[in-house]
Amino acid sequence: MSGDATNKPPKTIDYFVNGDAQSTNEHKLAVKAILENAGFKPAADYELSRDEGDHAFSDLNELVPIHKDERFTATHKAPTPVS
Repeated sequence: MSGDATNKPPKTIDYFVNGDAQSTNEHKLAVKAILENAGFKPAADYELSRDEGDHAFSDLNELVPIHKDERFTATHKAPTPVS
């Protein structure tokens, strides 16, 4: 046995956005990708924050390390009109 780890399939990492389960094989994702994969489009209309530590990400291109069962919140930036 060579012990070559490159033959292993990529590990799936499960995480949550606004309570909805998401998954990725990547160790880091751009803020834009996290928002869009969770259905928040256009991503520029939303702010993403990490629930633990309450850290808000302002740059859509910032790469965010993804950890197992990590939780994020997407918040719409513009006020919702009331009729």
